[in-house]
Amino acid sequence: MIFTNDSRSVALITRPPEETLIMLVLDKTSTVIEGRATIPGSHGGAECIAGNPNDCNFMAVGGERTLLLMSKSERGFSISNNLKVKYRVTSMAFLSLDLLMIGTSDDQLILVENGEQKLAQKASDADTVDLMIDQEVFDRDKELQEQRFLPTQAVSLPDRRVLCMTAFPKGFAYIIFNRAFVFERVSKFKFERKTILTVPTNLYAEHMYQILNLAIDHKQETVIVTTSHCQIYVGILIVPETLKTKQLKFEPLGVLIHTGEIIAMSVCAWKPIIMTASRDQTIRIWNYETALVELVRKFQVDVNIVELSLTGQMAAIGFSDQLRITQIFMDDLNIVKTYNFPHCNAVRYSNFGHMMAAAYDNNIAITSVYKLDVLINLKGHNGIVLSVAWSRTDKFLISGGAEGAIYLWDIETGARLQEIVQKGTEYVTISCSTNDPLTIYAGTSIGTIREFQDSTLMREITIPSRTKGSVSDVCLARSDLIMFVADHEGNLFNMQLPFLEAGGGTFTNFRFFDGPVNKLRFSYDGTLLFAISNKGTLAIWAMDNIEGKVPYMDQDLMRSQEVLIPRSQLNDKIEQIANLELRLKQQAEEFQYQLSQNEIFDGQQLQEVHRSYCSALEELKELNNEIEARHTEEMNHITFQINSIREEHRIQLDTLATQYSERMLIEYQKFTNLRENMLELRESYEDKLKNSTGTLQDTVEALENNYKQQLNERKELIRDLMKEMQDKKAEFIEYCREVELENDRNMVSTQTEYENKLTTERNETQMWRGKAGVLQKKFESQSREIDNLLEEVEILKEEHHKSQRNIQKQMRNIEDLQKDIADRDYAINGKEKRIQDLLHKNQELDKYKQVLGHKIAELKAQIEPREFQINDKRKHIIEMEAELEGLNQNNVQLELQLKEMRDKYLSNVAELRTERHRAKASRECLHSICSDIYYVAGEINSAEALKKAVKELFRKHASDDELKRFVTLDAEVRDEFMRQRRQIENVLDRYKSVAEDKSVQKKYDKLFKENVILIEEIEKLNETNKMLRSKVKEDLRRSTKTIHK
Repeated sequence: MIFTNDSRSVALITRPPEETLIMLVLDKTSTVIEGRATIPGSHGGAECIAGNPNDCNFMAVGGERTLLLMSKSERGFSISNNLKVKYRVTSMAFLSLDLLMIGTSDDQLILVENGEQKLAQKASDADTVDLMIDQEVFDRDKELQEQRFLPTQAVSLPDRRVLCMTAFPKGFAYIIFNRAFVFERVSKFKFERKTILTVPTNLYAEHMYQILNLAIDHKQETVIVTTSHCQIYVGILIVPETLKTKQLKFEPLGVLIHTGEIIAMSVCAWKPIIMTASRDQTIRIWNYETALVELVRKFQVDVNIVELSLTGQMAAIGFSDQLRITQIFMDDLNIVKTYNFPHCNAVRYSNFGHMMAAAYDNNIAITSVYKLDVLINLKGHNGIVLSVAWSRTDKFLISGGAEGAIYLWDIETGARLQEIVQKGTEYVTISCSTNDPLTIYAGTSIGTIREFQDSTLMREITIPSRTKGSVSDVCLARSDLIMFVADHEGNLFNMQLPFLEAGGGTFTNFRFFDGPVNKLRFSYDGTLLFAISNKGTLAIWAMDNIEGKVPYMDQDLMRSQEVLIPRSQLNDKIEQIANLELRLKQQAEEFQYQLSQNEIFDGQQLQEVHRSYCSALEELKELNNEIEARHTEEMNHITFQINSIREEHRIQLDTLATQYSERMLIEYQKFTNLRENMLELRESYEDKLKNSTGTLQDTVEALENNYKQQLNERKELIRDLMKEMQDKKAEFIEYCREVELENDRNMVSTQTEYENKLTTERNETQMWRGKAGVLQKKFESQSREIDNLLEEVEILKEEHHKSQRNIQKQMRNIEDLQKDIADRDYAINGKEKRIQDLLHKNQELDKYKQVLGHKIAELKAQIEPREFQINDKRKHIIEMEAELEGLNQNNVQLELQLKEMRDKYLSNVAELRTERHRAKASRECLHSICSDIYYVAGEINSAEALKKAVKELFRKHASDDELKRFVTLDAEVRDEFMRQRRQIENVLDRYKSVAEDKSVQKKYDKLFKENVILIEEIEKLNETNKMLRSKVKEDLRRSTKTIHK
């Protein structure tokens, strides 16, 4: 199927045996035009189609021994040319109006021009496509090249078909297996190969990397291809000239995805990663925050199940015969333990991460994550265990089997605490609540969700699917408020929790998958939902409107970033880093030396350039002065000419003004004369009209009488003629009846003859019309080319004239240069004499240089032992620097510890200050209470007054918020004191085991003394606080006793 060049129609061909060519016109009428894509009775078949870029009604159809050029008409498609071919056409594209490039099934490129085969060459070895040479010249050149150069070994490809032939304005491209060949238009009649793009084969079988489709963007910069393993690749269409290579590799668009069904999935709690297993025998670890694949591992056998630990550093992988525990390295999986658990259907790590449950056949094995040994085996199922789930505290394990049983196991004893048995039902998936009471949700094979509590069926809800098929998975959030259910139809239901008391449920269907959904998982924070399908799709859903439905997460809890790496690899990396650092230092020293040498050389060149620049500057100054003098002379001459021209122009203006005024007077006199003549003519015409009105009335009456007499005569003539006409009519009717009979006989015979002639003429006109259209288009294209060539000829003529003028200028420049050469020869002769004098001086300097060379050798003999000493010192300096770095690190650690102690000291000072303020406030409060009690004692004689005064005293002080807060702070002060005391004891225990310097020890002793003083002050404040509190209690007790009395 293709679009036409104007994007207004879609053309497609159907498969055998129909093999119909259909064109859908994308307009308001939605016209559909059909035609047969092959010739009746032919043994070939139609496989591909191509549209003409200039004529949207012209199509080409190719296939097995078939190549047809077809044109669209009002009735359908007609074959304008049938090329007899023996090869199989796999792809083709129009390069221009009359050029068709064809790719065959046996690695051949064939060029067809005007319906005739012009050139054929091997597609995988083609470097250029020249439209100006024919087949004989091409074969001769190829033989010469083979004789001149050694034959290279051709690369064998599994598939030699030339596919996806695509033309674009800059060239064309095609596909051979996993390679894309791109040709660029170098000239109007020549194409050159610029790029070979290859899809790398690494994971899967070689036939999976067959390229199926190719597309080029509108900017003609990027090429996009799709392969058999459902992956999109992108690459550079035409390699820039800056890159010397022509062979590039395609890059995957996005990440490398699974090519088969994803059968298992696991989500990590501490890291934002997902592990998936597929039928393509690969395991992938995805980072759902960065949308990248962090690890890909290919196995030689099928993988059944995967499960990630909480830390994301361990993983359990199930195969058909065993279960392997692996460590997740940066770029590999390291197997640390193998269990003989065949056909594991369910593997789950506990919520605390210290145990793992593996269900195989009708057994469940509980293993230790740290010791990697089997703790206990749970046996009791009669059928295959399909799913397991852990309780919140990991004390219980829930399992569901194919025999219709759900068991609740005690992990410590291995006993079954609860049993739910319903035969005839398979419990495909199980989830349990994290809050009390323990609720079990089970998905069945009959499309229902069952809720159990204490071995009792509470509710059963049927999923609203069309076929009432099996539930594939049930996923429950840790908050017990969100549940998603998937089935084998691809439906994803959100169920409202808690369920209704009547047993019904509210479902919201999120339709996305076109096949069964295999697994569902929530992220640890409960905001994302992950789903996998049997079509190889991994979908990540972000949930909205979940406020209050997600579990509480500590905001300070960060994602884990640790990655395991073997010690050998780490040592290799450290050695590489050390070697690279050493190499960097050496290169820096070399660069400094080269830089100093370059600076010396540049300084010398700069001096020479400065001298030449100064001399050239002086010459330019002289030239500038001469040019300024010439410029002043020319400006004076130009100003004189301008003044003379202005004077002449002024005189001409005066003469024109006088002539214009004279002409205006003459024209005005003519206009007045014409005006007078018009007035005279108007008066005469009015007099004539008055005279003609009287005569006209007399003539009208006479004419009226005359015409009445003539009218009567005419009526009599008409009556006579009517009688004659009726007689003639009767005769004519009889004659017509006889003539009609003869005409009917003649018409039948002539109609048959002319219909035969008309059908033949129509066929001939349709054929000639198609040929005329093709020839007309060829004529138009040839005329355009002729016009372009004429324009090019004119451009070449102009360029030839320009080049002649340039040649003349260059000849003049040559003459000037010859004069300069003669002058410089004279200067060179003078400098040669100077050079001879300098040679004599150089000979003397060479003698002096030999003497200095002997002295330098003696000095080198003295310097060599010192260089050895310098190297030893340099090594010693490097060792001292390493020690200094270690001391600096220790100092940094000590400074951090000192900063922590200082912060703790400042917090203690702030707390001491607050305690002092509180003590002061308590003293003031006690003083006010004592004074109030003294005043109350004055009312002791009258009971009523004393009762009122005591109530007022109680209302005044018992409702004081400060006093309440003061009373409640006692426990907090005690806790804070104990916390600080534990902190100080921990600090003392930590620093007792570390040998420190004297200066650091003095600082810590000082801090310790200050902390001891602070603790003593806090104890004193606590004692005063207790005394004040006891006094307040005694005063309150006395006041209450007096009130009772």
